[in-house]
Amino acid sequence: MVAFTFEEASQALFCLFAGRMDTVNSKIAMERFNAKLSEFQSDAEKLRIVFDLGTVDYVASEFLRFSLSAAKCVQKGNFSIVNTDTQVLKVFIIAGMASILNVS
Repeated sequence: MVAFTFEEASQALFCLFAGRMDTVNSKIAMERFNAKLSEFQSDAEKLRIVFDLGTVDYVASEFLRFSLSAAKCVQKGNFSIVNTDTQVLKVFIIAGMASILNVS
């Protein structure tokens, strides 16, 4: 569902999501993310967060809320969503969040 990798050189927390990010899975992923993020609270100013959706084919509105919440944890420009499927990207575009969250 979600795996974490921290790259010290770039101060980036990579979050690799897998499967359908429906309401239930999004809530579980958010709990795990928040627990992981607590490890970096002292370095929050430098931290970058990257959500990798390479193997995600569905996102629910709960995942959109989760993404916005995660983006607020870091400075503007230090959050991005990468490797999005075409259909998933359309969801972010329709919601008006693609540019805000730096989705590609």
